[in-house]
Amino acid sequence: MKTLAGFVAALVLAGMAGAQAPSPFEARHDPAIPSASEFLRHDFGTEITPSDDAIDYLRALEAAAPDRIRVFDYAESWEGRTLAYAVIARPDILADLDAVRARLSSLSDPRGASDAELDRLVTETPPVVWLSYGVHGDEISSTDAGLRTAYHLLSAQNDPVVASILDNTIVIIDPVQNPDGRARFVSSFQQARGLEADSNRYSVEHDQPWPGGRFNHYLFDMNRDWFAMSQPETVGRVEAMLQWHPVVVVDAHEMGGDSTYFFAPSAEPFNPHIIESQRRAQDLIGRNHAGWFDRFGIPYFTREVFDAFYPGYGDMWPTLHGAVAMTYEQASARGLVWRRRDGSDLSYGDGVDQHFLASLSTAQVVAENRERFVRDRLAFRQSAISERSGARAMMLDRSGNRWGAERLARLIARQGIEVSAIDGSFQACGARFRNGAYLVRFDQPSGRLARTLLEADTRLPDAFMEEQESRRARGLDHELYDVTAWSLPLMFDVRATPCSALPPNAGEAFDPDTAIPGGVVGDAAFGYAIPWNDAGQALLVSRLLREGVAMRTTDTPFVVGDRTFPRGSVVVPRHGAADGFDALVRQTAQDTGAIAIGLASSWVDDGPNLGSGNFSGMVAPRIAMAWGDGTAPTSAGAARYVLEQRYGLPVSIIRTARLRSADLSRFDVLILPESGGSGYSGELGDSGAQALTRFVSGGGVLIGLGDATRWMASSSVDLLPVQRERAADAIPPDGAEGPVIPGRIIADEGELLAAEQPRNAMPESSPGALLRITANADAWMSAGYDDGAYALVTGSDIYSTVPLDELTTALRFAGPSDVVGGGYLWEENRAQIAFKPFVVSRRSGSGYVIAFTQDPTTRAYQEGLDLTLLNAVLLGPAHASPLR
Repeated sequence: MKTLAGFVAALVLAGMAGAQAPSPFEARHDPAIPSASEFLRHDFGTEITPSDDAIDYLRALEAAAPDRIRVFDYAESWEGRTLAYAVIARPDILADLDAVRARLSSLSDPRGASDAELDRLVTETPPVVWLSYGVHGDEISSTDAGLRTAYHLLSAQNDPVVASILDNTIVIIDPVQNPDGRARFVSSFQQARGLEADSNRYSVEHDQPWPGGRFNHYLFDMNRDWFAMSQPETVGRVEAMLQWHPVVVVDAHEMGGDSTYFFAPSAEPFNPHIIESQRRAQDLIGRNHAGWFDRFGIPYFTREVFDAFYPGYGDMWPTLHGAVAMTYEQASARGLVWRRRDGSDLSYGDGVDQHFLASLSTAQVVAENRERFVRDRLAFRQSAISERSGARAMMLDRSGNRWGAERLARLIARQGIEVSAIDGSFQACGARFRNGAYLVRFDQPSGRLARTLLEADTRLPDAFMEEQESRRARGLDHELYDVTAWSLPLMFDVRATPCSALPPNAGEAFDPDTAIPGGVVGDAAFGYAIPWNDAGQALLVSRLLREGVAMRTTDTPFVVGDRTFPRGSVVVPRHGAADGFDALVRQTAQDTGAIAIGLASSWVDDGPNLGSGNFSGMVAPRIAMAWGDGTAPTSAGAARYVLEQRYGLPVSIIRTARLRSADLSRFDVLILPESGGSGYSGELGDSGAQALTRFVSGGGVLIGLGDATRWMASSSVDLLPVQRERAADAIPPDGAEGPVIPGRIIADEGELLAAEQPRNAMPESSPGALLRITANADAWMSAGYDDGAYALVTGSDIYSTVPLDELTTALRFAGPSDVVGGGYLWEENRAQIAFKPFVVSRRSGSGYVIAFTQDPTTRAYQEGLDLTLLNAVLLGPAHASPLR
């Protein structure tokens, strides 16, 4: 299999190397350092190294050269695999790592240090280059490139680039960011192998079964998870990066096999919190790559795609901490060899070689500009402290969605952002805070990350958006790569108040490791009431249900003394409870951070009594979910993760086609995630639709997420009387058919443009904006949302309104003037989606059909919508009436 290393050898033999520096592919290696062929039983690039073997190889390198490499475990995947990174440095640096990290921390927070002290630290402190590989498990070559980089830095004996790197930097190599996904890919690849590597793109070697290796165990795209920190792999990486404060971060990926190689500079748009020195450094690094790639005749491209806007990327989150962080993309063989459309073969070794070359080139630039990179990161952090434009701080209200505010404050603080707690009732920033608040000041070293995560909107560059609107008018696709909105207060449904001046009360420094306060309040002679006002309260209910505790819920508010319990609230009577009832409620409330209110008697001062028909008994829901072909992996994974890991509700995953014959009477709830591949029509067919109809009629609760609503509302299924809308300004068919139609005169370019518009077009697809939703106070599915919330809207689905006698619209989008909370939404979409449904429900037989027109569990970062899903899962079975 021809590789770049073989090409380089040919150049050397031909005498073409000239006076250039020695090629890293021709280096002499120290035999005391174990090579890949010695330890892994294959050379770099000739086989796909499994996840566990990659980490074992790092440990073998550490055993061979303990004075120059240290391996640190930083996380464990859901499936129990170790994630580790290697620190490679000069022996004197490695022997003094604690002191080095202390200096790195001082440079990361320069407050209180003199200029002379900072100059000394800049001179003495080696910059950290962080090289990370394989966050998508089926983007395979980068892991072996990372291993090769580690081996080369330790073993190369005649490479002046290596000498410069080790003299001037610390290199950290994280070779396997997604071990579970890589293991899934390697397993399917090995099962498909035959006599020889198959280059045919349609062969099973290259055609991964659902869900593919891209995702982790819970099917998350972890290159979108950095600020959400929902997955253990991400949590470990964030904690590690906050210890090392790298000046440069590389996130090495793969792309389609017919492409070439992408490296920085990134594409537009750039996040407005990126500063000019970071952009110049990207250009400096890119130019060095170009020199190396030109030397070996490797084609590449820059700037055309892979922007620097969304802060959840593996390059953007470090950038907003001050690093120069970049995505590299290598064309993927998705196996050992790939036949390109032009007839040439791309080998796995080619990908390993090219990522290896870009990795060394990156570290080389930092080594040769050591002080520049250290000073630039220091200046980024200093300028964040001194920034005075815009809001000076953000106040997060603990009233309303208390549990959400508590979780949000902890999430922010775990990302290296300083948070302080202010207790009691007070007024500040033009608002009243009745139950305390969390204060996040923006004049801190991590202030730019804090701003982009907490402000309602991060503005896209005007010139860029003007070009996108122009492209749309010309019938071209827009160039937005990901969502345009991610404001954490909006996604957590927490009131955030910007402060134009710093409040006089700075509060107390907040420790994110403290537990969310919870417990019981009042005399509980009769039992307890659990107010249904945030997802933490629902978590308490779900835990108690799984412990076998009997409880009842009501759609109607009730009043006891001076306390009003909102609709959805749950009453937990003492009568008939097992021994240890109070201890169980108290401990569970403390563990969950929820509040249970003691009831001295069953008497209520207003509203329904417990024996009223307005109260319904609750059950610990038995939940099933469609899984596998026909579903979108990320939607299925996120919904399962939210229910299981956040709320302790186990989910039985059933292959979609099996739903046609499975005994669904064993379940109370069935969830259809968003569709993928052949979709629900292809996997379920008529018999599957009939099975799900019977499930609902018998008392089951069927929940559709996002575009699963399309299938549920299709005429062949008819579970919901909702219809998708075409674009409001779409041109209807003119009725003319056949090869000859009546003539038409086009008088000007305006008429030409109108004539070329697609007929019966759907609304323009939204890349992702946060839209305000409002509640129907008469619908039980909107319990806990009297003040509304925000939902991430992507794609083109807009559903028509439906008469009240056909179904209930529990939550709908707000009016056109205030529907957009954050991000960019095409103007015609803003007008058309206003007042349209977000959550609908319909009684059918003894059960319910519930549909979310947008997926509330997307990326598991819309925690403010968790309660909508819990309404469906926990309150839905209480409102259904099966024979139990």
